[in-house]
Amino acid sequence: MKLGHRFLIFLFTLICAQAHAMTDLPRNLSTPDQIRMLEILGYGSAAKILGDPYPLGGYSGVEIGLATQFIPVGDLASMGSGTEDKGELSYSTLSLGKGLFYNIDTFVYFSPSIQNEEMQNFGGQFRWGFYEAPFFPISFSALLYAGGANIQNLVNISTIGWDLIGTVNMENVALYFGWGRIRAQGTFIGGSGGITASGDTESQNISEDHTFFGVNVEISKAFIALEVDRYTDSVYSGKLGYRF
Repeated sequence: MKLGHRFLIFLFTLICAQAHAMTDLPRNLSTPDQIRMLEILGYGSAAKILGDPYPLGGYSGVEIGLATQFIPVGDLASMGSGTEDKGELSYSTLSLGKGLFYNIDTFVYFSPSIQNEEMQNFGGQFRWGFYEAPFFPISFSALLYAGGANIQNLVNISTIGWDLIGTVNMENVALYFGWGRIRAQGTFIGGSGGITASGDTESQNISEDHTFFGVNVEISKAFIALEVDRYTDSVYSGKLGYRF
């Protein structure tokens, strides 16, 4: 069996076996509580780079990967009516990427429905590699992204943003870092089963700058990527992928 086929079987096994820690959402959320929850869950669920930013564009490149993100949710315990959950929210997304032309790549990602999670996440990315140094292994890229998340049918989130990325490529290892701007909008469901203090469905909007750092390690055509994104809180992510 070819390496690519073995990898895809392994990836499917991970999707089926992936364990998820789902948090209990507090009720009776005031406006400041909703904004803080949006900082945690909105920024945390936004698209991440999680891979070598060196362009696939101009080649017949395809990338498939399984990413897992870990969002600290300890502050949710003190919001509204409170909750006993002080751990972290972890969830996985399956991503597909395709190189197009002129160093342009596109990606889509989504939560595999086979997991039957209480959180669904999806979105897309558009990446352009606009500069590569001629005498040093460094390159620069720009990334636009948009996505959405639904958590227990109580919070609906949409995110949009852009990043500037610098990448240093060494043999089988890529280090990347950068800065960007993100905007998150959240709708918090009201009513008898809702989570707002007013009982009405309410919406909040926030935005802020953020920084990130990551490493991508290649193993033949497979790769492992680890990333730290610093928003109001730090979010940690990992990805196992394959390029062919």
